[in-house]
Amino acid sequence: MAQIQLIKITADSLAPANAEAREYLARVKTGVWLNCEIRQQRNYLFHKKLFSLLQLGFEYWTPSGGAITNAEKSYLSGYVRYLIALAGSPELIEETADIYAQRVASRRVNGIALTKSFESYRKWATIEAGFYDEFILPDGTRRREARSISFAKMNEDEFNELYKSVLNVLWNHILFRSFPNEAEADNAVSQLLEYAA
Repeated sequence: MAQIQLIKITADSLAPANAEAREYLARVKTGVWLNCEIRQQRNYLFHKKLFSLLQLGFEYWTPSGGAITNAEKSYLSGYVRYLIALAGSPELIEETADIYAQRVASRRVNGIALTKSFESYRKWATIEAGFYDEFILPDGTRRREARSISFAKMNEDEFNELYKSVLNVLWNHILFRSFPNEAEADNAVSQLLEYAA
């Protein structure tokens, strides 16, 4: 079952709202009856604005790290504090721990190039913004999956909260380095949206 977006253009006429809808309708033979479930959609431009925000953050983001997990960093940090308590010399021990962590990280990546994936990045931003479902797997681990942001799955108010939360996440992790404040980053998003139109 296809989900497409349509725009009401006259009192009794609908037209495709985007290229995807146009392509789908082009494949349907003229005269064929279609059974439709009609819902008023969210603001399409606001949906595009979220993707402009995500694209802005994606462009400013440079992947780094990841070879050492947070759990490993936490364990190493605890061990370093323990050694400092026993032996003193905090500068030497912390520097040695940093060198060790860098060596382990470089061995693990061993020439592997870090690549960027927009879809993985989008899911990360959605999860960090608090819009996820959490599942417990058979081995007891927890897994978070980003909630769908499709028009059918999220109403306008929830989408507005998502936008604000994603802006906050991207500001705190990426955009603060390139913009003086969140309002300037949001303004850059609006400008990107205008260029795309």
